[in-house]
Amino acid sequence: MRARRKRLVVVVGVSVAAAFAACCLTGWGWRIVDTCIWRAMVIFNVPITPADDGYRIVVDKSDHRLSLYKDDDLLRAYPVAISHCGLDARRRYDDLLTPEGKFLIASMQYTSVFGPRQMLLETTTQALADYQSQYGEEAGALIEEWEARHGPLDTIWEVYDYNEAHPGREIWHDILIHGGGSSPDWTWGCVALDDDDVIELFELLQRSRYRGIGVLVIIER
Repeated sequence: MRARRKRLVVVVGVSVAAAFAACCLTGWGWRIVDTCIWRAMVIFNVPITPADDGYRIVVDKSDHRLSLYKDDDLLRAYPVAISHCGLDARRRYDDLLTPEGKFLIASMQYTSVFGPRQMLLETTTQALADYQSQYGEEAGALIEEWEARHGPLDTIWEVYDYNEAHPGREIWHDILIHGGGSSPDWTWGCVALDDDDVIELFELLQRSRYRGIGVLVIIER
């Protein structure tokens, strides 16, 4: 209960900071606020709230295309690269495939080793289901033990900590939308755009309610 109260306090604080920034800041000020919000979410394991404001991304793996919508309007479409391992959906930590399903953007990051911007996806719900399918009762026991000590394993931030404590029994995670080039397929499960395109996408997403965080991302084949 204490952990959930702390989360609530942080969520309120993040919302107030974002509202203040929207009224007072531009340029580098926004960068600082965005980065502070992201770090606070990581430190306090804050779950991702859906933006629910009409923005959504659809990635078609077969067509190698990322489309950005606002309500029913197509705003932009970009070519993308996906996993170099093929079109199948990710199911395991080590298969390096691009997942399929519905996810939320968990963070908007101004630096990346793969181009000028990156957006981390919240994949925990689907990844946990795949983890339990793979390891069965062992997965259930490991998760139960973890939650007894640390609280709910229900955010991407917690998955990073869990994986560090369980080498050889990791949950798949760390799926990004980033730059680095849209051809040929070369990623380890992420979705890659050309660098100019990922900058434009990033800036368009910052028009959404939470400056990109919580925007729905649908990956399909």
